[in-house]
Amino acid sequence: MRSRAFLVGSLLWFLPAAWAITVQESRTALSVSEQTCVAPKAVSVFQPVDRQAFVWFVALQVRAGDKLRVEWLDPAGTLATTAEYGELPTAGELCFTSQLPIAGFAPASQPGNWTVRAVANGSEAFSRTFTIAPANDNGGPVVTSVTWPGLGTGERAQEIDFTVRGKNFQPGSLVLIAQYAQAGGWKYLASLQPRSAGPNQLVVHYAGLPANEYLVIVESPDQRMSRPMPFLIATDGYKLPTAAGVPWIITQGPYGTFSHWGNSLHAFDIAPGSSNKSAGNCVVAMKAGIVYAHDLGLGQDHRHHSFGNYITIDHGNGEYSHYAHLATGTFVVKNGERVEQGQALATAGNSGYTLGEGGGYHVHVSVTRELPITSASVPFQFEDLPDWTRGGGYRTVVSSNASERCDCRARGTIAAGASSAEGQFSGAVAMEQWWSDIVAVARGSKVLDVTLSWAGAPGDLDLHLMSPSGRHYSSYADTTGYSGETNPKSFRVPDPEAGLWRISVQGLRGAGPINFGVATSAPKSASKSRLRASR
Repeated sequence: MRSRAFLVGSLLWFLPAAWAITVQESRTALSVSEQTCVAPKAVSVFQPVDRQAFVWFVALQVRAGDKLRVEWLDPAGTLATTAEYGELPTAGELCFTSQLPIAGFAPASQPGNWTVRAVANGSEAFSRTFTIAPANDNGGPVVTSVTWPGLGTGERAQEIDFTVRGKNFQPGSLVLIAQYAQAGGWKYLASLQPRSAGPNQLVVHYAGLPANEYLVIVESPDQRMSRPMPFLIATDGYKLPTAAGVPWIITQGPYGTFSHWGNSLHAFDIAPGSSNKSAGNCVVAMKAGIVYAHDLGLGQDHRHHSFGNYITIDHGNGEYSHYAHLATGTFVVKNGERVEQGQALATAGNSGYTLGEGGGYHVHVSVTRELPITSASVPFQFEDLPDWTRGGGYRTVVSSNASERCDCRARGTIAAGASSAEGQFSGAVAMEQWWSDIVAVARGSKVLDVTLSWAGAPGDLDLHLMSPSGRHYSSYADTTGYSGETNPKSFRVPDPEAGLWRISVQGLRGAGPINFGVATSAPKSASKSRLRASR
């Protein structure tokens, strides 16, 4: 999503102005918060196995129309990548973050002193130097590529033979499969004996993996290890979220410098092309499934980190697709409706935190294995964009996602906040008020997902669940499956107790009522929702 309060960076050519953006504080770091603008721990030396380097800074005196660009320069002074934004909003203070992917990308093999700088309205706002350390050359194995020929559709892929290429492979070497851990480093998933081995190639058989980002490490018999090499397994069956034959522009792909890291690592940002205004900028379903609609009545908001108005589609195979920053009042599908691939959903908008030329209008799409839009994204492949490569950037695309129901203008819109489906609720609470309703969890259910979304800061509302036997799930009680202080806020309860569960929303702060939406994986009961004030 090219649009969070802490995610921005860019320069551009702009006529001299009477004011100038100033930078209060800046630092390079190994990790940043996805939800807040908390200053990260400063780091100036990065290893070639590190996932990425971040630059974080706070800009002051930002005026509407200011231009900003972040530039990453390699040790030779060559521009490696940029993050550009146009038409910044007026703000006394804005927090920016940009990333430089390292492991598995070109910077891992370009050790030395790098520079990252921000240029505002044609003038340098700040510049910082950091170092990417050289790899240790101990004569051990080196991995240059991993070829995984299968796809990770659904929850698990088929058994597969995959190929590891490189040099210095010895007889008796092991191939280790790992994943990056949220806390840093990586966790090992498997240790495998190659089916065939040569000095430059290993062929390995494995039982299969679901779609995700993984690492391969080769360990020689004398325990020398290669540095991790990332590779992707993508899920398939998806098409671009745009009507067939209409040009749109991918403004940011997976691993994007602007904001695609963390849980948004494998997301795409796609903006309407200049020639398709008459098509209504209509966003369509990437794949068939059941709709969870979240038209929260939001417009553009630079004060809160938010996906704005969004739609989630449950594809019935353990995967969910998400469509964020939609325009309020343009939804043409309702909660619980089954849609076909290519069917119109809503108009692309700039709701929530968005930036960019022309007001930041675009759709942010991702695929996850959990219902909340804030869940970790997984790699997915567009059938009508087969030549997309990891790290790909700005380009015009034309979809083949055809449907007779692809035109947003041909279908009636549904009022913002409307709720008519099983498992879907909407309401409003003020400070010290509570709202509650009941869902029925069937015997044998594997999971109960509940997601609360609203326009505002993460601490404005709280989410509570009460099981049939009286177990209380909240931020201060049972935190099983809790997302933390985020917006949206969610619980994912495994093997939930069968029976009637109470869902409650608590107003914690705010000057007036806050509209919200609740999505659940369980159907409503016949009970009526209730609103009460705290005592």
